[in-house]
Amino acid sequence: MNITKQKKIFSDSEGNQWFNQNINSNNANIYINDKNDKTIEILKFIELIPKKVLEIGCSSGKKLNLIKKAFSADCWGIDPSSKAIEAGKKEYSEIVLNVGTADDLPYDDNSFDTIIFGGCLCLCDRNDLFKIAYEADRCLKNEGTLIVKDFFPTFPFKNNYSHVEGVYIYKLDYSKMFLWNPSYAEVANFVFSHSGFEHRDVPNEKVAIIVLRKNEQYAYPVEPFK
Repeated sequence: MNITKQKKIFSDSEGNQWFNQNINSNNANIYINDKNDKTIEILKFIELIPKKVLEIGCSSGKKLNLIKKAFSADCWGIDPSSKAIEAGKKEYSEIVLNVGTADDLPYDDNSFDTIIFGGCLCLCDRNDLFKIAYEADRCLKNEGTLIVKDFFPTFPFKNNYSHVEGVYIYKLDYSKMFLWNPSYAEVANFVFSHSGFEHRDVPNEKVAIIVLRKNEQYAYPVEPFK
């Protein structure tokens, strides 16, 4: 299977299937409530108060609802699953939710001071990664915050996605999609795993929440050695 077809599979059917499977299983509670997801705690620790937040790969918007409550932020979310978005609109009326994918965000330039990738990058088409980075950077304000939650192995690899033949889970450090750009700097990195903190050194288990700051002022100092 051509890897560029993964987006179509998740947009057409698998996004909804994933939501149905997880909302009705024990894994749903782990994912949607995610006891290891310390995004809000990390934001408080680094003394950041987001005002306008976008989560990419938001599922039904549960995390966004918690962020809204914690910071009184205006929150938007986007996800390929129409069922997840429909469920979220019924549950969280104060959050703006849209069906869509990370490579084509339906938002204006410089719209958000905080953008969160909620664990979706590992399933995105490899050919779309440059588009995804562009779209996030386009929508993020200067001096904004980018939060990347995803797998965090010591080397890139892929695993078979168990629900659909020919689809893969791609595990790598996705913060590197942005850190090549001197406008971005890492300000926090919280490493954990699906199976508990004792497995943080296992490549197949490692997950991280990485916080980046975008600040164009420090990207290219003028003649620093003059």
